[in-house]
Order: sequence, then structure tokens, then C-alpha cells
Amino acid sequence: MNRVLPVLLLALVLIGAGCARRSAGPAELVPLAQDAGAYHGLADDARLMDEGRQAVAWEAFLQRLFDPWERAGAETPADDAFWGLKAFAGKRLFGENSLPGDPAWLDAMAVASRVDDYPSLNRRAIAVVDTSMRALPSIRPVFYDPALPGEGFPFDYMQNSLVLAGTPLLAVHESADKAWVLVESRFTYGWVPATDLAWVDDEFAHAYRSGLYAAVTRDRVPVVDEGGVFRFEASIGSLLPLAGEGSEGGWTVLVAARGADGEAVLRRARIPSDDAEIAPVPATAGNFARLADRMLGQPYGWGGLYRNRDCSATTMDLMAAFGIFLPRNSSQQAKVGWVVPLEGEDDTAKKARLLAEGVPFLTLVRKPGHIMLYIGRTSGPSGDEPVVLHTIWGLRTKVGDAVGRAVIGRTVITTLEPGADLETLDRPDGVLINAVRSFNTLP
Repeated sequence: MNRVLPVLLLALVLIGAGCARRSAGPAELVPLAQDAGAYHGLADDARLMDEGRQAVAWEAFLQRLFDPWERAGAETPADDAFWGLKAFAGKRLFGENSLPGDPAWLDAMAVASRVDDYPSLNRRAIAVVDTSMRALPSIRPVFYDPALPGEGFPFDYMQNSLVLAGTPLLAVHESADKAWVLVESRFTYGWVPATDLAWVDDEFAHAYRSGLYAAVTRDRVPVVDEGGVFRFEASIGSLLPLAGEGSEGGWTVLVAARGADGEAVLRRARIPSDDAEIAPVPATAGNFARLADRMLGQPYGWGGLYRNRDCSATTMDLMAAFGIFLPRNSSQQAKVGWVVPLEGEDDTAKKARLLAEGVPFLTLVRKPGHIMLYIGRTSGPSGDEPVVLHTIWGLRTKVGDAVGRAVIGRTVITTLEPGADLETLDRPDGVLINAVRSFNTLP
């Protein structure tokens, strides 16, 4: 019996390993140099948008940014605002412990959401910290069956999007306990904790719309006000009103804080010169590559979980630094600008079209549910291959009838065929280029 036990234990370990979600090695899935400037073939100071075109984009971006403060009222239909109640109804939902949740939870969420009273607010607001928009007024996650490939952590279906500190909002509804507020931003809507926002009056709005802004050019920059109070960490995608440039070479910016009664108050803070520039950042190949390099390697963050990014957040935040507006959702991003449909094209034709017509750092490549940024080309066995930067969870694998994922789980630079040497890659469904349906170049 003693000799049988180790054999049984080894068998159990091997079975478990075969069923586990696999994280392939970096060289196996991501063999390219992780250098965003290595593929575009342009001079660093080459403009991808001329100054006039970028100025037009910047004005349009600012209009979108502050649009929530100009709205007459809620623009989100009730069916959309409370989509989670309908989407989760009748489904087997799992919690943070990977166990099925109590069906009564969704009934409690319906009560907390006060659907019949929507919209109950029409009030300008601003995010005072990075905060998460949720599908329902709760921090509790909702997962589908973790035993299924592509489900379970990190795919919390309650998570709509991260909202960066300083984002203008319109508050349109509040929960029954007043702990949560349903807000609209320039790019989406959702529930946020009431303590993560502050109420904006005319005086604050006028001061905050200074006309001159700092674009943060590095992630996780601590923002500490003049009183020594830590306010938040700013990241690429953050835009803060400029209040001046100090003698020590840093930027003085305005930040929103929450007053004693929930009102928005202005505080001054300093950001090092190396961590921000006057917005918009000039749209040169070198500047795009520099900021993109600073995003590489960041862990995948579904809907902005843990203040990380998913595919469309990466493209949206990068473009924001250059004053280019993108929607939040990948399918919406794929409709912006000049769209080239690729339905019916074979993989070779798709690549050739992208190489011929794509503009590095301004062309997005779409497959259903995923968006990538075209950044240039590299030499391959059969000629030049398009190179993309994207934030990806993983690649579909298949062994017999067992479907799984080879996890990449971060922002990377790849060709459109990452994992080409992976024996378990599900072919052709797991090959990115096979599912590419279009590319679009931003205006």
C-alpha cells in the first residue's frame, strides 16, 4: 500500500496539470523584441498627424471630455442602465470564492437599484480617485462557471470600466442606501461608490476647464497636493488642468478633492516634468513609441480591474495623451475613422492589405472582442509580417476535445500569429489573423 500511494499522488498531479489553465513561456508566445519603436521604420520626429489635424482632434476630444457637464439630463436609457439585472437573470452566477452565489442576491440588487425611480439625479460630478464603474451597485464580483475556458477570474462581469481621477461625470441616479451613484462619462456609464466622486458647481467647473492641460506620460505617478496629502496615482490617459510650471521644472496641476459636504474643491499638486507634458503630446512616431513602451508588460486588467488595462483601455488611454478620442468598447473603436473590411479575405491578403494601407500607431486591427494597435512590420519566413501592440488575456488551445487558454495576460508586441509554434494552439480558431475582420485608421 505504501508503494502504491506515491504513484496515485503522481497520477493526480499529472491529471491536474493537464486540466490547468496554461501560462506559456514568454519566448514561446511573445518572441518579438518588446520595443515599440523597432518596427515603424520612421524618423522619431516624423509626424503621424500634422499640427492642424491634431488641433482639430484635440478640440473634439475636449468637447467629449466635458460633455457630461453640458448634458440636460441622463442620456442612458433605463434598459441599458440596468442591463446587469436582465443579463444575470436565470444564470448560474459564481462569487469571489468560485462557488455558486445566492440567487437572492440579484433580487437585492434590483431593490438597491431603484429601477422605477430612474433617473433620480441630474448633477455634475467629478471622480476624485481612480474608481470602477460597476454594472450594479456592489463591489461583489460576478463570474460565470470558472470550470469553463475563458471564464472565472479575472472576468468579473460586474466590471464596466475604470474611470481615472479627474474625469468629468454626470450623476443620474443613486442607490437606495445612497452608497452608490450611477454616472455617465465621456465614454461609458456605471455605478461608482459615492465617496469616489464630488459634486461640481459652476465656479469649480469654470476653474477646472482652464484651457491648458497636462497629459500624464507615465503610469502610477503619485499626486500629492501642496498640503502634503496624497490624492491619487495618475497614469497615461490622465489629463489634469495646468496651473503653472514651477521653478524646479515640475508641473503645477489642479486636482479635484472631496470637501466635507461632498462638494468638489480644487487643490494644487506637483508632477515631475518627466511624467507629464502639455497636452496634446505631439503626434510623432517617437512620442507614440515612447508612451507605448511605458505600457508594455502591464498585467491584463478586465474592465480596468486593479487599475490595469484590457485591450480597448490600452488604445483609449494611449490616444488620450495625443488628444484623440476613442470610445471604450473595442467594437465601437473599430468604427472610428477610415474602415477597411476584411471579411472573406484569406490571411495572406489581410496581412498584405494592412501592410500596404496601415499607419503605424494610428491604425487599429479588430477581431471580434479584441482590438490591437498596428505599429509596423518585421521580417518573417515568408516576407514582412504586420506587428501589433495589444493587451491580451490568452490564446485558445485545444487538446482532443478539451479547450483551454495559453495565458499571455499582459500588454505585448506580437505578430498577428502569436503562438505559431505552440503545439496546442487551436488551429485555425486560435490564430488571431484568422479572426481579424477589419482595420481602421484614425482621422
